Amino acid sequence: MMRIEILDGETVINTILADEEFAEAQYPGAWRVAAVQDEPTSPPPHITKLAFRNRFTRAEKVAIEMAALDNPAAPLAQRQQAAALRADLKDQQDATYIDLGRADLQAGVQALEAAGLLAAGRAEQILTAPITDIERYKGQ
Repeated sequence: MMRIEILDGETVINTILADEEFAEAQYPGAWRVAAVQDEPTSPPPHITKLAFRNRFTRAEKVAIEMAALDNPAAPLAQRQQAAALRADLKDQQDATYIDLGRADLQAGVQALEAAGLLAAGRAEQILTAPITDIERYKGQ
């Protein structure tokens, strides 16, 4: 199947999805294959690691760093949360770039808000703010 333009002289009067055999049988000599226009594609939501860190306020970064500290006297659940946060921070540090479209990254930022490390609504702001040219990852 392809896009077929039905013609009246040089004027396109309709566009259908069909194969060439059908078009010729139904509209002999009065059709053409429609030119395929590339749909504009938006660049992937990849930003630099620094750009991602800069989407957080200084106070938020301090709160996250403090929450990631291990307290041997804390209950196991709290220590596990701190370890999970350290693991996420390490993954971000080791990444080539930050993909704002990744489900695990989005869940992680939303978890920071749920834990009270970010104010209500901040996760969405961090994840959906328009990507500026200076933030965009321009690697290979």
